[in-house]
Amino acid sequence: MRVNVALVPPARPPLDATCLVVDVLRATSVMAVLFGRGLRAAWLAGSIEEGRAIHAALDVAPGDRRGGVMRAMLCGEVNALPPAGFDYGNSPLEFERIALRMALPTEAVLATTNGTPALLACAAAPLVLPAAPLNAAAAVRVAIEAGRDVLVVCSGLVPATGGRAPGEDDTLAAGLLVERLVRAGARAGDEALFALERYEAARDDLGAALRGTEHGARITALGFGADVDRCAQADAYDIVASLRIEGGRPVLRPLARDGGA
Repeated sequence: MRVNVALVPPARPPLDATCLVVDVLRATSVMAVLFGRGLRAAWLAGSIEEGRAIHAALDVAPGDRRGGVMRAMLCGEVNALPPAGFDYGNSPLEFERIALRMALPTEAVLATTNGTPALLACAAAPLVLPAAPLNAAAAVRVAIEAGRDVLVVCSGLVPATGGRAPGEDDTLAAGLLVERLVRAGARAGDEALFALERYEAARDDLGAALRGTEHGARITALGFGADVDRCAQADAYDIVASLRIEGGRPVLRPLARDGGA
């Protein structure tokens, strides 16, 4: 088995490899939390407008409740902040705090700047898993069990000039995943070795390293520094979801320990 890293989502996803998609700050970290707290479906949107449309098509109004329990939640961010009319933003700690007070809905629609578009870009791959340090062991285990080569896909950043640019935060998280895969016997390609080198230089305090990245510094300045620290913690959740298409819509569903839904 080989492992390599795409520092930005590929124009054409691999048709013969498992994709581990990383948006450590914060979309795939939020996904680890939500599925770890009982979410059964995360419908993915490539934009805020599409997220609203999917939510409307599911016949659920934002904040709609039946018997005191929200049926589904509309979650996401624009420039790291919750969009107008959304139920929640993109904070893993917020969802963990909510879960202490009430049962979370079992379905969500997710629309973020980097993470959801990266997952959608990989949809044609045979197996697509959102991965983060928070669920690294589970994601790596499923990738190894699948028996294919692995491509760790970094969501990257959207620069002012448009397009996608590598993000140091995702490169660091990708390096953690590469380290786990190499330890299990995978052979690392050149970009994987680059990410591994970056991670190994930061592994003693990954939280500080993430805060020092462009993305981490911006999120911290907005008041989400504790989120950054939480996203740096490894293996808090032993669960991973996989991407599939249902009714023409992309959705993440949690996998059982045996790899089944």
